[in-house]
Amino acid sequence: MSKPDLEALVTPRIVDAFQAAIDKVGRREFETITELDDRQLASILAVGDQYVPVALVTLACQINKSHDDPNPAHTSVTECLKGTTIRMPTSQEPAQPQVAPARGGKRIPNLYAQSRVSSTQGGKSFLLLGFSVNTITFLILGYFLGGVLLSPLLGQPSCTGISPLGLSPCSGSIVGIILGAIGGLGYTYYYFVKKV
Repeated sequence: MSKPDLEALVTPRIVDAFQAAIDKVGRREFETITELDDRQLASILAVGDQYVPVALVTLACQINKSHDDPNPAHTSVTECLKGTTIRMPTSQEPAQPQVAPARGGKRIPNLYAQSRVSSTQGGKSFLLLGFSVNTITFLILGYFLGGVLLSPLLGQPSCTGISPLGLSPCSGSIVGIILGAIGGLGYTYYYFVKKV
């Protein structure tokens, strides 16, 4: 179940943005894109005591922006909503803009679909970030533990791999990085093949 969209009180700024979008794509096209009928659109343009979904205001601004409107009050949602009252919707069914082609072959994105996709992408980004951190941890641990534990096995004194001037790898640290990389490959295999 999707969250209902916020609603904005119609102001002259919002009407100007709607009118600019209508001028760019035509009234019929605008009604098709926004799924408003002629009566609803006329009511909005009359600047009555009426609320419209913020998504419709955003859609009008996107239409204006895609047609290179230089006026920020027509293309910026923030500018368009200045001086209005925002509220939670009172009805259960907010109007939902659909993906529809605008003139010039440009497409107006569906705002609701974008929010669902971005939350899915955010989860995948978080998983990839966690995977990357774990893989880097294998290499760092291999470097330091290799210097401390493997150097004596190779006949060298134990080293931490850090000097006051920076990193100074010893042969144990180099072998530790190689073993860490092998561990990272095993982890990758488990994470992407076995775990699925």
